[in-house]
Amino acid sequence: MTRNSATKLLFIGLSDDDVEDIISTFRRAGKVAHSQVVGDGPALQKLLDDGSWDLIFFNGLRSPLPIEQCGKILRHGNLDLPVIYLNDDDDIPLPDESVSLVLSPHNRARLFLIAQRELQALFSRRELAATRAALQEEQQRNALLLSSHQEAISYITDGMIIDANELFCERMGYEELDGFPIVDLICNKDQERFKNALKKQVSGSEVSQLEVSFLCADHSELKIPISCNSATYDGEACIQLTLHESGAEASSALLDPTTGLNNHKHFLRLLQDFVDSQRNSNSSLVLLQLDGYDEHRQELNLQGCEQLIQRLSERLQTLLPAQYYGRIGDDLFAAIAHHVPSQRALEISQELLKSIETEIIEVRKQSRQCSFSAAIMPINHLTPPHAPVLLDSCFETLQKISESGGNQAQIYHRDRQQLQSSAEINTLIDEAFADQRLQLLFQPIINLSDAEGDYYESYLDIRDWSEGEVTAGEMLRVIEKEPQNNKLDRWIIVETTKQLAKKRATGDNTKLTINLSGNVFHDPEFCSWLSVAMKAAGLPGAALTLQFSEESISNSLKPALDCCRQLASLGVGLAVRNFGRNQGGNKFLEHIKPALIKPGVRKTDSLSADEIREIIAGGRRLNSRVLIPNVSSAASLAVLWQLGPDFIQGSYVQDPVPDMSYEFAAFG
Repeated sequence: MTRNSATKLLFIGLSDDDVEDIISTFRRAGKVAHSQVVGDGPALQKLLDDGSWDLIFFNGLRSPLPIEQCGKILRHGNLDLPVIYLNDDDDIPLPDESVSLVLSPHNRARLFLIAQRELQALFSRRELAATRAALQEEQQRNALLLSSHQEAISYITDGMIIDANELFCERMGYEELDGFPIVDLICNKDQERFKNALKKQVSGSEVSQLEVSFLCADHSELKIPISCNSATYDGEACIQLTLHESGAEASSALLDPTTGLNNHKHFLRLLQDFVDSQRNSNSSLVLLQLDGYDEHRQELNLQGCEQLIQRLSERLQTLLPAQYYGRIGDDLFAAIAHHVPSQRALEISQELLKSIETEIIEVRKQSRQCSFSAAIMPINHLTPPHAPVLLDSCFETLQKISESGGNQAQIYHRDRQQLQSSAEINTLIDEAFADQRLQLLFQPIINLSDAEGDYYESYLDIRDWSEGEVTAGEMLRVIEKEPQNNKLDRWIIVETTKQLAKKRATGDNTKLTINLSGNVFHDPEFCSWLSVAMKAAGLPGAALTLQFSEESISNSLKPALDCCRQLASLGVGLAVRNFGRNQGGNKFLEHIKPALIKPGVRKTDSLSADEIREIIAGGRRLNSRVLIPNVSSAASLAVLWQLGPDFIQGSYVQDPVPDMSYEFAAFG
């Protein structure tokens, strides 16, 4: 039975009135109870055989059935069924091991509470037993599936193999691998890449695919494609590692038939995997183009030109050490040089170009002299995280080199991009990060109420903003068109909490209101992530208030409510900016219960006294504090003193600046 279904009670030795009284107690508490009165042992045995029961009330003074016989019947049937023994003296020892406890029959309220406690414990035991049985069945099915699976599979947790099927063990040359460190099976040259793939899999849910070399029991190497999947084993999270066949058919789909290098599609996948896992490794992407390809093809024809390409690919691999090579176009080669900084990659490429230029290659009894152009893309923390963007950017540099005569090598230098509001949203954000255009500004908030502490508000800002570019405010609005994009909001949280923690470390009771986008409401992990970030920074929840626009809350009211409840559990406040700007009204804010409201006012506008009174009245109805912005003069401050907002801010106090250095004691 489930916790919410009817409770089935057995009564032994109780009068009809007592039975009805106890049943009524259950019903008054909203519990459905079915009952059966038992008079002797055979009747009890039959009832227990015919159905499932939940609780026995046993009156020791009136029962014709001895408690010892009742207990014997329960033990014989191996039944987990609590027995409440009713007796005027509830201090007597338990009369039988089947009895849970002794109670007085006269205190009905206590009797009901104890009965509920026993029932809850019984239901928990039954649920546990059912879960264990289901788990055992699942384990048996999984073991059968694993042993009969046609692919080599192992399960890994904390770097250890916890189970491997027979085929996996055979491929490695071992009889058993349980408890074996997985890295001990990986060749040294691939260990770091493999570990990064495991780390990536732990933090994400997408399948990771790569090719690694295993060290088998006989010390031979087995180079084979693998995939890593998130999985569960014995109810715990783990990683499923699957070996895939690497025969001719599998290889042909990944390799260029002329050179044996990775083809365009597979190289792009390898580059994306490398950028995801090695973005901070200070490596390089090298793109090489054969100069005068059309002329070579015209003179050698297609087959002869392919022979030339094959010879050149061999020389490139000799002269350019790299982790991955690819032929990504007729005349285009690419290489990923791991842990080779861009300046060193440039030097290697220049040496390669000189060497190729001096060589004579014989193809179909024709002597060919060739030259290459090379573009180098640094792979570091500023690199855009999209492989196609990297290749396209390198190709743009190659085109410029080709237009200037070719036979040169250059490092790709990104021109500062205009942050166009018409751009694709994810590209817009990536460009802003790549060019380090984003910064945070802090504006002091003057406290006119009884609130404690020094207050600031943080703003997203764009460095070197120019006319025609998207503004920081527009960026926070436009990113909401991609609700799953949490990169900007999390960056804001990380950077602001760093500065806040540094400020509070001096002993100041500084509190910060942080402006975010409504994408936070669609990030199910945000609040748990925020809790970790706060602990890492040593910040109490009371030091933070997260501020969202009224429109963002209105457009995502249900997830906003869920987020608000989670923030409240962390002690973090929620504030509303642009209060009063939502065309549909803001009655919904009664459910949000914001700690602070801030009216939506342009920097060039000022509010009249009547407008301020209306805003303050709206805040009082919501039981929220009120912040009035754009205070630009002593005269406007004098009016506000009389109207009574809780906080003010504006140029009269201080414009936003990159740090929290305002002397609050100087405001008077």
